[in-house]
Amino acid sequence: MTTPDEPAGESPHSGLLRWVSAILANATVITAMLVYFGWQRSDVMAKRLGIKESILGMSTRDYVLRSVGQVLVLLLVVAIGGFLWIALDRWLTRELETSGRLTAVVLRLLSLAWLVFPAVIYVLGFVPALNAFAYIAFPFSIGAGVLLAYYGAHVGGSPPARETLLRGFVALSVAFALFWGTSHYATVLGNNLADKVNPRDLTKVAVYSPQRLHLSAPGVAESPLPDDKSTYRFKYTGLRLLDHTGGRYFLISDTWTRRTGTVIVLAAKDPIRLEFTHA
Repeated sequence: MTTPDEPAGESPHSGLLRWVSAILANATVITAMLVYFGWQRSDVMAKRLGIKESILGMSTRDYVLRSVGQVLVLLLVVAIGGFLWIALDRWLTRELETSGRLTAVVLRLLSLAWLVFPAVIYVLGFVPALNAFAYIAFPFSIGAGVLLAYYGAHVGGSPPARETLLRGFVALSVAFALFWGTSHYATVLGNNLADKVNPRDLTKVAVYSPQRLHLSAPGVAESPLPDDKSTYRFKYTGLRLLDHTGGRYFLISDTWTRRTGTVIVLAAKDPIRLEFTHA
């Protein structure tokens, strides 16, 4: 027999699943993740390139648009985990009717999930090939472990006392784990993006200016233009476009390296002209 709030065919603890899905699918949570992910990735990459993230002048819109693809992958993983959880719920609901030994073992594992999940991921971190995966997955394993342990208490028929208060702590733990894991994910991607910066793969840029810009980065060549009546009197070559954001162009030279290179910042509102050509 089902309660008025429980559709027929659902398990007695399906309300818990709906509560968790409502938290994870909340638009505010997803938007906050997009912004935080975009900022963290940009901050890590900027530091690796030798500049501060604040110099980029990126807006909230920039953070969101640059992180949509990666966060969608993260949400897809969460969705797959949700489907597996639903499958586990249906299986346990049937097995509880028989109260078999296997069910007792599963319930015991669920009660220890908050410890087992992080421990397994932590051990995987010592495998070189899985180090990055473990670094990203460890925070998420804590959140998943807390959720499964809480769920196991409900499945076992012994919901904890002070249910409302405990739900608040569980929601807080899951949110913390979600943003912590997002931070690790963004850090890994930011480092990967910085490692992949190769001037030869970037768009070539020629800068024209009415006056000398005194660009002294190694590999940059300054050429005075012969026409005295021209609006632009100097041309700078040997540059590559690193990024364009916040109304600024971020350029590096052909010989740029992370250790000794210089990042040149030119404002789009300055009286300059930029010509872009294929790398």
